[in-house]
Amino acid sequence: MISRSSEYAIRALTFLSLQEADGGYYLARDMADRLGVPAPFLAKILQPLVARGLIRSQRGRSGGFRLAEDKAPSDISLYDIVNADGHLGKIRKCLLGQAECSDERACPLHQYWKRTSDEYLALLASTTLRDLAHFCTVKPESAYPCPTPST
Repeated sequence: MISRSSEYAIRALTFLSLQEADGGYYLARDMADRLGVPAPFLAKILQPLVARGLIRSQRGRSGGFRLAEDKAPSDISLYDIVNADGHLGKIRKCLLGQAECSDERACPLHQYWKRTSDEYLALLASTTLRDLAHFCTVKPESAYPCPTPST
């Protein structure tokens, strides 16, 4: 349900939230190396998050990306990240491909999908970067958000 770009964005912002105390900027290529994702793709998917004010970017020496100064990890939900490019509206699309799928003109899976998508969106809205960072702290053996522990 989460696109590859959203997965990478969540991992990158979780990484940034774990580094928040140092206040530094991180290059997309350095984050990409640590996260095991393609650097050009990561740089591209971070741009809508900059435009939405979730992260900040800075060019030049000592530049890169960091969480926006006015955003704490508890202020940024997974919904904010996943919907940065506005594609969460597609989740309401009929699972069986009907052009119109509503309570009045429902497909056989409409009630199930309506309930499931509501729960999914609520989960994204109620889960924050602080929750993910806490998980990483409590369960370091998970190695999340990096595929392997850093050395």
